[in-house]
Amino acid sequence: MGGQPQPQRSPAGCRWGCLLLACVFVVIIGAIIWGAVSTYESAYQMTSPSPRTFPPIAEGGAQAVQEKLQQAEEELAKGGSPEVHLTADEFNAWFLDSPNNRELAKDVRFRIEADWLVAEASFPLTFMAQLPLLPGFHDRYFNGKLAVRLSVDHGELKVEAFDLEGNGARLPWLTTSQDFRQTVSQGINKALRDSEPEDQVLLNAIQSIQIANNEIVVKFGKGDKKPGG
Repeated sequence: MGGQPQPQRSPAGCRWGCLLLACVFVVIIGAIIWGAVSTYESAYQMTSPSPRTFPPIAEGGAQAVQEKLQQAEEELAKGGSPEVHLTADEFNAWFLDSPNNRELAKDVRFRIEADWLVAEASFPLTFMAQLPLLPGFHDRYFNGKLAVRLSVDHGELKVEAFDLEGNGARLPWLTTSQDFRQTVSQGINKALRDSEPEDQVLLNAIQSIQIANNEIVVKFGKGDKKPGG
């Protein structure tokens, strides 16, 4: 295509990386603060003494996703309602190829499981302070998965369901809490609102997100936003 070369855009991913880290921190710290010793012990059981490793990321996926997003933005500008289909490999390549997220490549991989988006994660917990007379988290790792089912309501992303598992253990009260799902939803939407201005056109146009047939399907179009959104 002719004309002036378009300035290279930074892949929109940092907001997700920061959000993923924030979710882990909130869950572990929240479990300790909100619960008693039994909850602390349950949270400790969700950690491991060493990290896990992940396979290399498939090459070439990041550029393919950027092209899909560019085509969607162009179709949207013409009044269309484009859909973007992403496999888990494409999502990993695009998200983790971002300069802001490359450090996360050793810590996380995304996959699709039924209608869930699952983040397999391995994070060091060196930020955790040692509490007297209790086993410490400082030298431990969170090796587990964070899974979400998402929907879109009046232009806002909504967490329909949330699951977190670490080292084969769960905190059932956390994953069934509507208040916690609302908190995660609010965090996601704040991260999206704070993203780069050039990303807002597509982000504001998200109408639906579905996970089916091993793909993430995002539909864009002109829809109603919540007042003040």
